[in-house]
Amino acid sequence: MATTEERPLFSFGIIADVQYGDLDDAMNFTQTKKRYYRNALYLLREAVQHWKQENRIQFVLQLGDIIDGFNTRRNNSENALQAVLKEFQDVPFGVHHIWGNHEFYNFSRTYLVKSPLFTGTQDIANNVEKVVKKEADAVYYDFSPYNGYRFVILDNYDISMCGIGREKDSPQYKKAGEILRQMNKNEELNSPDGLLGVERRFVLFNGGMGEEQLQWLRETLEVARQRGEKVVISGHIPIHPNSCYVMCLLWNYQDVLNILQDFSDVVLAYFSGHDHGGGYHFDSGNEIHHVTLPGVIEVPPGSNAFGTVDVFSDRLVMHGVGQLESRVMK
Repeated sequence: MATTEERPLFSFGIIADVQYGDLDDAMNFTQTKKRYYRNALYLLREAVQHWKQENRIQFVLQLGDIIDGFNTRRNNSENALQAVLKEFQDVPFGVHHIWGNHEFYNFSRTYLVKSPLFTGTQDIANNVEKVVKKEADAVYYDFSPYNGYRFVILDNYDISMCGIGREKDSPQYKKAGEILRQMNKNEELNSPDGLLGVERRFVLFNGGMGEEQLQWLRETLEVARQRGEKVVISGHIPIHPNSCYVMCLLWNYQDVLNILQDFSDVVLAYFSGHDHGGGYHFDSGNEIHHVTLPGVIEVPPGSNAFGTVDVFSDRLVMHGVGQLESRVMK
């Protein structure tokens, strides 16, 4: 007979960079990998069916870029979004959508906040909002799916010039412009030419987190510490140079890492997407797992890239499907 400890306390699903579009297969921006735009929808469908059949997850973390930016060129953003959202209709679990660069190629923040892709109002009964204040238009948030555990959803494009996300006269857009033009001297700001090492992250398709959000993160982790909670953090963009290709890092990743290091007694893991090759790094000094999911968009037919994470009192067990590697994270 199974003991209580052999059963997870709770489980959740993870998937990233579906980037669906009703488009023919084509090469990526750097002409190094093929993208399977239509097939991505079938892979999302397969993942949802898998989670339904498992019948144990409480929610899914959809880590961003759910539709591709090319949809805008065909005025097909709305249709593409409806197609992917249809896959999540009537599912017996919650879905937390994170916004990546491709959301902003297609939609403004004003649109997204009013769309089903804004999930910040879910599970708010037990979040820390009464204790920790945040900006009025903030889309970062937290929720607690199980007693003693808190999930934090970050807005990695808070400071950004990406697509049509921010108004051009907004302080965040202007700040992003200052950062990019100071660091990247190329006319094409998506090009890292001339930038070395981690400086290659200063490209247009990345973003940063503002001071208010960083302060909110610090205060939220402090509340979690006082309550004796363990925390899992998610954002679209990776924050550790060893967990991804350096061109896919958050602009101010070190600011976030410094906060996580200060709260290494409560933070278990950081889940992200963005780098389609995926990656993993265990920050042994702080005992934090950095998991970068492979992008569904570059998975050929016949495979997939998603997973189910079982949460136990002493470990996270990630059951990967296809290109997502399974691993036990103590």
